[in-house]
Amino acid sequence: MEDVLRKIGLTQSEIRVYLALLDLGDSTRSDIVQKSGISGSKVYDILEKLREKGLISIYDQNRVRHFKAINPKQILNYINDKKESIEEMEKEAELILPSLLLKFNTSTINQEVELLSGLKGLEVIFREQVEMLNKGETCYVIGGTKGAEEEAVVAFFQKIHGMREQKKIKTKMLYNLNLKRITEEYYSTKDYPSTMIRYIKHTSPVAINIYKDRTVIIIFGEVITAIHMKSENVSQSFREYFEILWKKNE
Repeated sequence: MEDVLRKIGLTQSEIRVYLALLDLGDSTRSDIVQKSGISGSKVYDILEKLREKGLISIYDQNRVRHFKAINPKQILNYINDKKESIEEMEKEAELILPSLLLKFNTSTINQEVELLSGLKGLEVIFREQVEMLNKGETCYVIGGTKGAEEEAVVAFFQKIHGMREQKKIKTKMLYNLNLKRITEEYYSTKDYPSTMIRYIKHTSPVAINIYKDRTVIIIFGEVITAIHMKSENVSQSFREYFEILWKKNE
């Protein structure tokens, strides 16, 4: 119960006071302090925040301030209000996004290298890759590997492969020979007709992706780390290296 209340935006102190009020019903400050264990100096501020969230009511009776939890169904209204607020923020963000992107692009003209970690970091890179590449353009991959988290890594790249395929982006892969079975099972040209695969004997925990002026070096250690480089010269050098290996392994 507390986990759900925390997820919808209540602090731990607010949860304790709110649950105390549900148990107590109509209550005074001293009742709430005793039941919740929250100090009297803090409880008024917490009660006011709960009132602002629409979860309790506050009123005076015989010159004594009383507090009462509103029907818990109000939580759904509170969530809907938050949803509407988020939707409004999303609309406002869309309006200022062009200006923010202009500032971002200006400030990153000279930015050449960035370091990202984990599958979340990879997702940022590869979603950008799919956005950048047009139908018929090619992504080059050297030394694909499964990494320490095999199932998660395979599932991730299947998703990315599917995104490339949907956009008709070509993928040329030089995959490790000892992982040929996995490659044929999960990345077959039958399922992904825009993909071409050849095999190399070299085994490494490192994979390299090259596309346009970008080079991504992925290290599959205990923590996945990606080095993302923006450089036409670096990208061209790796493409030339790729073509040498591609022809050698016909």
